[in-house]
Amino acid sequence: MANKLSFLDLRKEIQVLKDSVGFHWLALRSVALDEPCTECSKSIDGNYDQPNPSCTTCLGIGYTWVDQIVKGFRYQFAPGFDFKADIGIVNTQSRVFILEHDMIPKNKDYILELDLNEKTGKPKQPFKITRSFKIQGAFPQRGDKGRIEHWRCFTEERNFAKAGEGIW
Repeated sequence: MANKLSFLDLRKEIQVLKDSVGFHWLALRSVALDEPCTECSKSIDGNYDQPNPSCTTCLGIGYTWVDQIVKGFRYQFAPGFDFKADIGIVNTQSRVFILEHDMIPKNKDYILELDLNEKTGKPKQPFKITRSFKIQGAFPQRGDKGRIEHWRCFTEERNFAKAGEGIW
């Protein structure tokens, strides 16, 4: 008689990956959709209801936010494509980030890659953001017991600021 195969414990497997293969230090910028930016609410006539892209309080998001340092994995989802915009040729990357089960990202949130120390792999202090990715879709990946094992986040790179002048 054959033994019944059990399902993988994906949380345990992610821990094994973190311990043996490694991970990326990231920041999850969680946007509080119920707390509009107070500075952006002082709208400029030509701005209508849009957030001010140069707002130093919300950084152009339009809402308050909180950054949380997280561990995650990433892989290339689609190659970047050049397209012409008013500011010139733009090329954005699409990546998928895997975050642990307790992060609960939303579609308005951002994943930020941090400048890391080459020797230790840990984020340099003070924190410096090297690239930002807007979450386009955050999907819980559930296991056999219905619990969330991890989050798969489809993202698009946001790189429209001039080098050294980024709002991030």
